Amino acid sequence: LVCEAFEKCKENVAALSLENYLRGYMELYRFFGFLGSVFSFVASDVLSKITILEGYLNSEIGEHYMTIQAMITYENTNNLLRDPKRPSGARTLLRLHRALEFIAAFIGTISTLDSDGKTSTAAQECSNKTLAKFHPWLIQNAALLAMYTLPRKQQLLEKICDQQPPQDICVLMKQLQEVAVAVYDVTQNLYEEYNILDLP
Repeated sequence: LVCEAFEKCKENVAALSLENYLRGYMELYRFFGFLGSVFSFVASDVLSKITILEGYLNSEIGEHYMTIQAMITYENTNNLLRDPKRPSGARTLLRLHRALEFIAAFIGTISTLDSDGKTSTAAQECSNKTLAKFHPWLIQNAALLAMYTLPRKQQLLEKICDQQPPQDICVLMKQLQEVAVAVYDVTQNLYEEYNILDLP
């Protein structure tokens, strides 16, 4: 479902579908649930941001939020990118965008681990390469410590596999990583083009 949503999101790289981006992210939110309480703080933050963006998408100004490009253009033109009175859609998406880099790296790494591999180590390494650069030292260390409680790969797959063989899940994880990276790269280029990667 995540792969399908992200594939549809990037069908037209000049008009990234915000609806499909959020649809894919809602499925990733469910994945966080399998990781236990360690990711509960991440999951709640993700859900709040999805809710904000869905609110704009379903509002009277929703036509300006159909695509990520349209949203950024609209907010930039109307001086809404840094408006303290309302959460900017572009800023809200930027937080999801940063987390997507971590998620793609983490899921891709899990897919290559041995069955007894530590997902905790994978999460810590991926976090250090991605999310850590945006968080102060205290939050970084708290997150790394919490990640020690993550299960080994086999245990995680048993939670999410249902009736599917683990090897099939690993193939899907690799596909998910590839499509998530593709969406991440297009979005990253867009934010660079508008010079808004530093929205506070």
